[in-house]
Amino acid sequence: MNVLKNAAVRAFLLTFAVLMGGLFLGQWTGKAVYAQVQAPYEGLDTFTRALTQIQVNYVEERSTEQLVQAAIAGMTDALDEQSAYFDPETYARLKEHTEGTGSGIGVTVQPSEAGLLITEIIPGGPADLAGVVEGDLLLAIDDEDILDWPLEKVAKRIQGPRGSEVLLSLRRKGALVRIPVIRDQVHTSAVQGRLVQTGLGYIRLEHFQRRSGQELLDEKARLESLSGGQLQGLVIDLRSNPGGLLEEAVVVSNHFLDSGTIVQTQGRLGQATNEVHTATAENTDTETRVVILINGMSASASEIVAGSLQEAGRAQLVGQVSYGKGSVQSYYEYPDNSALKLTIARYLLGSGRHLERGKGIEPDHQLELQSGSDPRQALLEQLALTEMDEAEREELVRLALTLPAPQRAPLSPSFEGPVSERAKNDAQLALALKLALP
Repeated sequence: MNVLKNAAVRAFLLTFAVLMGGLFLGQWTGKAVYAQVQAPYEGLDTFTRALTQIQVNYVEERSTEQLVQAAIAGMTDALDEQSAYFDPETYARLKEHTEGTGSGIGVTVQPSEAGLLITEIIPGGPADLAGVVEGDLLLAIDDEDILDWPLEKVAKRIQGPRGSEVLLSLRRKGALVRIPVIRDQVHTSAVQGRLVQTGLGYIRLEHFQRRSGQELLDEKARLESLSGGQLQGLVIDLRSNPGGLLEEAVVVSNHFLDSGTIVQTQGRLGQATNEVHTATAENTDTETRVVILINGMSASASEIVAGSLQEAGRAQLVGQVSYGKGSVQSYYEYPDNSALKLTIARYLLGSGRHLERGKGIEPDHQLELQSGSDPRQALLEQLALTEMDEAEREELVRLALTLPAPQRAPLSPSFEGPVSERAKNDAQLALALKLALP
């Protein structure tokens, strides 16, 4: 009996020891896991204290939403210049810009003394379908006089939910016309092309939004058709193009390259950020002479196109050193429709070169915007090669120095008007057109 009793006591003590050991081990393990999870968020205690004190003690009331959005924006300021936080309203506008779509009516206006002059209508857009024509003067929106409104207010009033109606009061050839227009998504192209002369085309790409790559190829095909066949030369103007979608840059580069690496990306997330984009021989043009215009505001996707074609010997670059943005950003959308743009990778050109701020792509022909030759310099150079006596030479030199200095072009290129006319005041464009033809 005692033996059984002792055995039972030993079994109980052993079970209790195992149980207590398990509880202790579980508690220790839980604390260790909690410590690991807690480590990245140690500062949140301080953050919540500061948030509460601001809300309670600050001289003016601030909502939690306002303060949290400001805090997130402050965090991105500690990263790099490309990372940023967008509140819901700003992010909505950004998406419209990136996608090239927005709910509006598809018109371009400019101020005039008599009203807002409609200067352009997007074909197939809501205004076009409703019967609005170029040259109409916009006087009122939904029966509200807009003559004293700033353009930003007019644009905001015209925009609205897709499918909703906006009433335009227009003056057309002296008569008042009221036209209801149904708002819809409007696609705005970032591509503009011109046939300079037979065999020579010019394409301006403003930014790399959704479908920009295919639109550039479609515009190139249109210019080829107007020219009666394949273009001999093509100038692609990427000046002041801030970039955009990486995949659109790959589409453009791939069209002019039949092999080799276009661009590769490297980040911390392994396969999620490490990609290699290789050129294929499908739908490739290796015959057209390509010249690309860049400047200090050409960045990101623009630099991928310019750099990949330059490294492959497929294009000559004219202009100024590019911006130097060798990073890839991703957008993280949140339930309140705000978003975080975060740098997740760096991109490298085919050679393995990484672009950095202040170390962009150097053009083959580095040239400022100043246009025209200096008539004084030209005459002085001619005098140096001409035989004459010194008295006559000195007199001609004095006359040369009285000639006017050449007119300087503006600091930024103009993208308005016929290409041939712009080239007269744009030395970069003039040289690019010359290089594009054999």
